[in-house]
Order: sequence, then C-alpha cells, then structure tokens
Amino acid sequence: MWRFGITLSVVVAGCGPPTPLAMGRVGSSIALVGSHIAVVNPDQDSVTLLDPDTLDEIQTIPVGSKSGAEPHALVATSDGRLIVTLHRTGEIQLIDPSGSRSIGPVALCPGASGLALTPDGLNVYVACEWAGNFVELGTSDLRVGADLSPLFLTRPRVVACVGDDVVVGHFTGGAVDRFTNGGNTTTGILPRGPTYRPALTSMTANLITAMVPVDGKILVAHELVNNTGDTTSEKVADDYGSVTDGNPKINPAVTALDPANGFLPFVSLPVIYASFDGGSKVFNGPSAIADAGHGLALVTHISTGNVALIDTNATTVDARVKVTFLTGAGASGVAVDLTRNIAWVDNAFDYSVTRIDLTNKTTMTRVRNLVSPYSPAALAGRKIFHDASNPHITPSGVVACSTCHPAGGDDGLVWFVHTSKIPLKRRRTPNLANSHSQTAPFHWDAQFPDMPTLARSTITDLMAGDDLLVDVNSIQAYIDEIVKAPIPPAGDPNAIARGQALFMSATTQCATCHPPPDFTDRMKHTVLNPNSLTSDDVMPSTDTPALHGLFLRAPYFHDGRSPTLEDLLSRPDAAMHGTTSMLSAQDKTDLLAFLGSL
Repeated sequence: MWRFGITLSVVVAGCGPPTPLAMGRVGSSIALVGSHIAVVNPDQDSVTLLDPDTLDEIQTIPVGSKSGAEPHALVATSDGRLIVTLHRTGEIQLIDPSGSRSIGPVALCPGASGLALTPDGLNVYVACEWAGNFVELGTSDLRVGADLSPLFLTRPRVVACVGDDVVVGHFTGGAVDRFTNGGNTTTGILPRGPTYRPALTSMTANLITAMVPVDGKILVAHELVNNTGDTTSEKVADDYGSVTDGNPKINPAVTALDPANGFLPFVSLPVIYASFDGGSKVFNGPSAIADAGHGLALVTHISTGNVALIDTNATTVDARVKVTFLTGAGASGVAVDLTRNIAWVDNAFDYSVTRIDLTNKTTMTRVRNLVSPYSPAALAGRKIFHDASNPHITPSGVVACSTCHPAGGDDGLVWFVHTSKIPLKRRRTPNLANSHSQTAPFHWDAQFPDMPTLARSTITDLMAGDDLLVDVNSIQAYIDEIVKAPIPPAGDPNAIARGQALFMSATTQCATCHPPPDFTDRMKHTVLNPNSLTSDDVMPSTDTPALHGLFLRAPYFHDGRSPTLEDLLSRPDAAMHGTTSMLSAQDKTDLLAFLGSL
C-alpha cells in the first residue's frame, strides 16, 4: 500500500485517460441506476429503488453493519451496481439490486461522504470528512488502491475526478484541493472577478456541499457569508435575515472552476444567483448540483425546498437562473437523465421524491411510505431548524438556523455578530451535538436557560422573524434525538488511556469543570486572563462547553483564538484553564490523544 507521505503519484494513477477534461461521475443522495431511481434513507439505514416515472417503490435494501449508519451518497457503476457511503459508521457498500454481487459493508474511514468515479469507471474516490483524507477503491471489489494516511484536509466533503486530477472540496474553509502527479495545490473559491454585490468584498466562502463537472468546468456549490465585518466602516445591520441595500449577509453560490487554468475560478462568471425580493429566486442552503445538459445545471436547496436551473455560461447574475422548481422539504440530492431530460430530487425531511420534466417544466412529488425512528416532535424540529421559507422565522429567506449549524453541527466559523439588537461580539459557532437538553444553559455566556428561549431570541433578534406560530419547543427534540457528534478517527488506545487518566487527575484538573459523560459542569468560569480580551471578545466568565467531537471543532475558545488543541493547552493567556501548560511533552501528547477521541 502507498501513502501520501511517500508519494502522490500513485494516488492519481488510473484517475482517467490523458485527455485533460475527461471527467467522471460524482455521487449524490439519489442516482439513476439502470432503469430505476435509487435514493438513500439516512433515517432508516436503507436504499430504496423507485420506478422513475410513477415513483412507485420497487425494492428497499438495508445497508450498514449496525443502526445509525446514515447512508449519505451513492453512485451507479457501469455494470448496474450501486456504491454507497455510510457517513456515521465510516463504511462503504457495493449493492447489486439482484443481490448476487453485493459487497460489504466495508470499514473505510470516519465520516465517509462524497463519491467520484474515475472517467473510465474502474475506480472510485471517497471523501472522508472526519478523517481529513480521501481514499481510492476499485469499483468491482472495493479493494483499496491507495492507502491514504490522513492529510488533515479541512473536512473534505466532496470529490471529483478530472483527467489526471482529483479535486477535493472542503466543507469548511472555502477551498478546494487539486491532487495531481507530484503534489497538490489549494485554491480558495472566493470571487476573483467583479464584485457582483458590494457585500461580497467582505465575505467568506464556506460550506462546500457539492461539486460536479459541467460543460468543461467544475461547479462547486457553497455559501458566501459575511461573518467577519468591519466595525470601522460597515453599517450596523438590523439583523442577519434582512437584505440591507440589496446586500444579504448570506448568499448561496455556485463557483465555476477552470480545469484548463489550474482550477482557478472563472473571472468572467458570477458566483451568486439568488434574489431575496420575495420572487421566484429566493434560495437558501445549496445542497446538491447536477449536470442538466447544454451548459445548464440543477442546484437543490435544503432550506427553501426548491431547485434552480442555472445557466453556467451566463455572465450576469440576472441571467443565471432560468427556472425555479418547487420540491418537498429538505431537498438534499439530485439526479438527471440527460437522454430523457428528466431529473429527480431527494427530499430528505418529508421522505418524498420530486420528478422534474425539464422539457415541459413540470413537477410531480410523491411521499414515500417510510417509518421514522424519531418522534414527530424531532421531525418537526428538523424542518423548522432548516427552514428559510417561513416568514415568521425569517421574512426574506436569507438565513436559517442551519446556515450556521448545518445538520445541527457547526460551520467552522468565528462570527463577528454586529446587529442593532445584539451587542458587538466575536463568537465561535458551537456544535449543537453539545447542546442536548441535559447540558443547559446555552450560549457561551449561559444567557439562555433552555433551547426554546434561545430559539425565540435568535429568530427575533438575529433572523428578523416574529416567532409567530413557530413551534420552538420541537427544536430541542430535534437536537436531542437526531443531532449527533462526529465520530473521531481511531487513535493509539494506550495513549488515549494515559490521556484519560491525566484528564481525570488532580494534576490537570480538567475533569473538575468537564466531568463525564457530558464533559460539562454547566457552570461559568473565568478561563482567559481578562487583560487578554479586547472589546470584541469580552466575556468575564464562560459557560463550560461540552467536549464531544472536540477533534473537529477548531478554532477553540469562545472567540476562536486558539487554532489548534495544542495551542489551547499551552496558551499563556489561558493560565486559569487548568494546569495543562505545565505538562511534559509526552503528557501533552497523551492528553491530546484523549481529547481527540471524544
């Protein structure tokens, strides 16, 4: 087996014929396989085959080695089988609908997410979001062709094969990595051309959720957010849910990368396409993208329940969206039959599938008969949490709770909150897997005693809603039942055991404030030296955060001042943060191993 630490040339071997623009298919939560449509059922740990025209169920196939596998993406092979990633269990499975040549599930990597076939269809690449790497396998037998050690990429969520290159998109961080013979290059996806809206000058590219080859380009679906701000020149916004002077603080975006020019963004093409004016171009939460032929692409939106048909060659924002199609709740994936000019959309939150006739511009949506393992309250809370179409939550459709907390997690950002109702402050987005009901109170300053109170305040003070007829109580049910912490990569069990002993010892005093099993005492403490806090970061005492999924939560502290866990343990301005700065190098290594295993 080869590892990236030794060579990169083997990683891309077999990634396609010499033609630079030969491109392989990418995975989504729904796919065309033979004469059927296949769609993943994350809540039920299964994959269902449907009739492409009537959407009748043909067959449902269980996947994963245990419950909670959460099938994430699938792609069809040339011989009519399906490869599916299982996000939470870190597995991959090869499904033959006839049952005669199925393989797996095979343990692969934590957070197995995106899929990309090589142009010749012989190999598949899997992006491993929580492991920080990607893996190459053979499509016929799922044999690992390149044993890739962790690259410490920033949560790689999606992947594509273009000629001899592998392109990986980071879920957080706003960048893509291009791997080719001899090395890799990283490219940011902020607009490089004209600023189509003035707010783009201070925006951050983030949350890459999908990537697809279209018409000689690589299209990357993501968001642009104004999370930093400039208190010296930026006008104080009334909230983050309104459109101020035509400039929303959050924009869905599709950036076109040029494979012939080092995968740099096309300067002449816009990246934004939404118009938050109450019309047909209100979009939030780009979740999937597919080639619709003739230079067109379909983009699904998980928070507005619609699909945009965009012209990838349009040079103005107004010309980009050709048609908007309405779908069910939680539009999460899209598949297209270019021969028949038909598309299908997976609507994960109401278990429906939408069939779109791209020729006649008509749709049909059918709810599937799936039994949920979650309570009605939790399912209702999931819809509310992701909803940007309810004017009582946010009137313009600019923002949803899931904008900063995708799937209840976090966006990896430090937000410079700057509104008329919320005092100026800099705050790191917390992962809500650490906000289950038993960990209340909430927010870094413990301002909110429970989730309904927090949700009401967020809706009215930050998202511009009025909170009328919104069942905020169900949001806690969603977080308690459905939102789970990421699963860390396997570490050295001996180092983890030594680190755990240190964590629980009087030497470090870590467990004094972070007692298991939730690793929080639900109290406020002075952790940072007050003299080290600027006016933007002032917080005399901080609510003790729970520590689940800590390995994926950089940067650390309430204002994100520590870029790594190593820095967190040794900061001179965190002298009141236990006694970890006095540990030996080996003890720190062991403690970090334990913290990284939570």
